[in-house]
Amino acid sequence: MNKKILITGARGFVGKNLEKILSPNYDVIACTRQQLDLLDRGKVATFLKDKKFDVVIHTATYDAAPEFSINKPDKVLEYNLRMFDNLAQCDRDYDMMIYFGSGAEWKREKPYGLSKYVMDQIAQNKDNIYNLRLYSVYGPGTDWRYRFINNACAKVALEMPIKIPPIGKCDYLHIDDLCRVVEYYIRNFKTLPKNPDICSGDVLSPEEIVRRIKEVTPVKDVIPHHVVSPTVSRSQSCGENYFGNPSFVNYLPVTLTSIDEGIKELINFYKANQPDIEQFVY
Repeated sequence: MNKKILITGARGFVGKNLEKILSPNYDVIACTRQQLDLLDRGKVATFLKDKKFDVVIHTATYDAAPEFSINKPDKVLEYNLRMFDNLAQCDRDYDMMIYFGSGAEWKREKPYGLSKYVMDQIAQNKDNIYNLRLYSVYGPGTDWRYRFINNACAKVALEMPIKIPPIGKCDYLHIDDLCRVVEYYIRNFKTLPKNPDICSGDVLSPEEIVRRIKEVTPVKDVIPHHVVSPTVSRSQSCGENYFGNPSFVNYLPVTLTSIDEGIKELINFYKANQPDIEQFVY
């Protein structure tokens, strides 16, 4: 009998891809905010008790960055913790829950990072809640307006110059690889760690990404850009490196997508699905 899985955040980048990858082999229900209000504890408790899920995958998040977000900065900490806690308090109603932490846990001066840190502390006291800590996940479907690797590949596809913002090195993990890791957890969670870093080991600067792109296709021009759009983990003037430890993922029987394969895929994707050039943040 297939496991019954709930995915929250069905319209988000991670949620949409997990639904696509898992649906052929599992009984998946992917919920949007309109279908299940995670801020309402009563509704969450009733839903989980009635549906009897084997696995909950919590991808929904509330953040107020970058600058074009319509979310409220003063609600980031409260809403993220309430959504998570409403699910965590129902831990007897499912076999296991996966949620996605962040390297922002180490940057607790920002509300988003603090919320992720508190979630991790709660999860450590729950036997069946697992924190898969993410850094930079990319692939078709993430936000090309400001996410650097998608932004750069989209511009190459449109024969535009690449702009390099003042950001440090990041670990780039392909979304398909994250989905494979999640599926491995679903099948083997009782023998796996509670809060590993989910990293590829492809830790690259913007300049190194551009060099890899040039090995695939000609680049019209490369222009320094002196403003970086703030994200949930990076302030406007912050250029620190952003990566974790890839040793756990390297131990898994999962073949990772090389950064070169990922770049080729993105360029072809944006040639076929051309972005609106007026919407680029930089």
